[in-house]
Amino acid sequence: MADSSVDSSAIEQPKPLRILIIGAGIGGLITALALRQQGHDVQIFESSKLAQETGAAIHLASNANGLLRRMGLDAEAIGGVECVGVIEYIPQTGAVKYQVDTAKMGKMWQHPWHLVHRAHLHTALKELATGSEGKGQAAKLHVASRVQSVDAKNCTITLEDGSTVQGDVVVGADGVHSRARTSIPGGDKHPFDSGKSAFRFLLPTDVLSSDPQTAEFIKKTGYLTMWIAEDRRLIMYPCVNNTMMNFVAIHPSKESEADITGAGWQETGSKARMLEIYKSFAPSIRAILEKADESKLKVWQLLDMEQMPSFIHEKLAVIGDAAHPFLPHQGQGGGQAIEDGVALAAVLPMGTTPADVKERLQIFEECRYERAHKIQSFTRTAGMDTAELAAKGEKLDMMVYMAYNFGHDAWDYTTNALQKHLKSKDKSLRFRSPIEFGAAPGPRRPLCFHPNATELNALRQKTPETSRTYSIKFRTSRTYLQNLLPAGFAFTSPATAVSATISCTTLDGMAWLASGGYSHLGLYIHGINYTKRDGSKVFGTYLPVLFENLADPIITGRDELGMPKLFADIDVKENADKGCEIALSWRGTTFGTFTLSDLNEEPPVMNGEHSAAPVQRGPGPPPPPPEQGTFFYRYVPAVGEPGKSDVEYPVLAPKPEAVAGATPPKSFATKTASISLQAEDWQALPTLHHVSEWLAGMPIYGVEEAKLVRSTGVTDLSGARRIE
Repeated sequence: MADSSVDSSAIEQPKPLRILIIGAGIGGLITALALRQQGHDVQIFESSKLAQETGAAIHLASNANGLLRRMGLDAEAIGGVECVGVIEYIPQTGAVKYQVDTAKMGKMWQHPWHLVHRAHLHTALKELATGSEGKGQAAKLHVASRVQSVDAKNCTITLEDGSTVQGDVVVGADGVHSRARTSIPGGDKHPFDSGKSAFRFLLPTDVLSSDPQTAEFIKKTGYLTMWIAEDRRLIMYPCVNNTMMNFVAIHPSKESEADITGAGWQETGSKARMLEIYKSFAPSIRAILEKADESKLKVWQLLDMEQMPSFIHEKLAVIGDAAHPFLPHQGQGGGQAIEDGVALAAVLPMGTTPADVKERLQIFEECRYERAHKIQSFTRTAGMDTAELAAKGEKLDMMVYMAYNFGHDAWDYTTNALQKHLKSKDKSLRFRSPIEFGAAPGPRRPLCFHPNATELNALRQKTPETSRTYSIKFRTSRTYLQNLLPAGFAFTSPATAVSATISCTTLDGMAWLASGGYSHLGLYIHGINYTKRDGSKVFGTYLPVLFENLADPIITGRDELGMPKLFADIDVKENADKGCEIALSWRGTTFGTFTLSDLNEEPPVMNGEHSAAPVQRGPGPPPPPPEQGTFFYRYVPAVGEPGKSDVEYPVLAPKPEAVAGATPPKSFATKTASISLQAEDWQALPTLHHVSEWLAGMPIYGVEEAKLVRSTGVTDLSGARRIE
């Protein structure tokens, strides 16, 4: 008999791509690290001998910091200081203009905002990318290897010594004066002086604290401090474990251009000229500038550039300053380079073939082009002089800028885009939601039209319909959950840490099921809005999936409401109101376990008992509007046309009114609850493995509350309607 076993050695294993990265700055190194971790062969070509970043400090806002953490780099470990506040002083007097506590706002963001020394970040990235420790094969760094030209089609680079190197992907991370950029049609853009230049220097914190004139400005640790005049400004913030203060003094270029002989970061500045430029500032501020070490004082032009027509061509992609140089006014230049590098790695997972590269780079550009340029536009506006803002009728809204900048996860976003692309190409897939199998009798058929209305009504009176609902509300990642939302839906808050609930209800005495019952368990995502075609918004909770353990309610819920229902076994083991354990499984394979314990009865809420006068709200984002019900999305696939739908639209089930004659519900609460979700493969869960994998990947940051609610009378959601 022939051996039917499969020889694993005969199965072709995926091969790594050969990635050629031009430039070993922050953008080049984060790209190397991310692609190394994807399993590829990474080669870095750096024109300098040491590949050492020598700049001052850099911002790692939540959007960039989260990506670094994903790659294994914690800013705290390299002296990063969390930015907990922003304070602006009036330059001429030194008096406080305003102060914002960003630590309170920080709870909105999934990751903290750190301020780090650029050289420390550069060194850490270099060690992670090229060191022997870590996931994947170490990237190889070639120093003193200046790239002369790039052949994007043949994926070849030519070095100044005439030698050539062949790869599968070329990444241009060679800065604002990029040579790689010129290999993109229309990419022969030249940076130009934005009209502003900047002095930069570092001072030990204790030097400032020991001087009575300057000590006042550093009493608050972790603060970004600004002095903004009509056409010049001074910015100060801490780094190196709060032992150093970084300074950037932005001013009209014409006032220091005599000091700038080139366009690099290492031009030595004149201290006398700097003091002259800031002579109108208060003595206490000039006292700071007096402390600058002239031998270490640097000055450079703030360069801008016209928008590139594309970031990609053939098998070449440019990132960071090579693609979109940033002015420093929002501290996002380094962050956007980090986003570029991680997004590029996200579209090139192990298993990507050389033939896939061109279309994968197109996905990368779709994910990065609009976002990078929008933040560029925000940054230019933020850097405008007062007179220029007035002349152009521009208004600064830093909360809007911060929400857009901080509230993004390039890995989650780009990975989702890649998955959509792959699914769109696979014609064997059938895009199906839990949708109807045809009309059938169900719970929403009006009693007066039922053929046995009298008997049904008597049955309801004899056996009341009851429900027991266990729920666990928890904090999770918006950037992970938002990939579930269809077009038109969005989170109301820009916060990246959001709330969701696992809710399990057991129904008994259901008349339409011959006094039987069933259980359902769903994921409910809070704080969602839907924007209608006329621009108005509807607010509610989004339900992406509802598991039920009986066919009849699944079919009727799909057909009559368009609800996203799937079958699963739901085992609820109760412990006399003090707790329970719920198991979610399919044919013996458990993929979810939820526990509640130490439940204690809550006092009943009487009408108006908790009403109070409106609370006066201080500065900050407004509270979310009241939710109007539960959203779900109806989807009906077209027969014989994979990937197309006959119809799809959003539905809102308004909050149900109390059932007539029902007794007040009893509520029990606890803080002791847990959620455990497991990913299973297609063999264990042939029809649910994709759902289990997604649920298991959902971050859980902590339980907010857990409850049991016992009720009589059950609503049938007959008020559900398509939104438009």
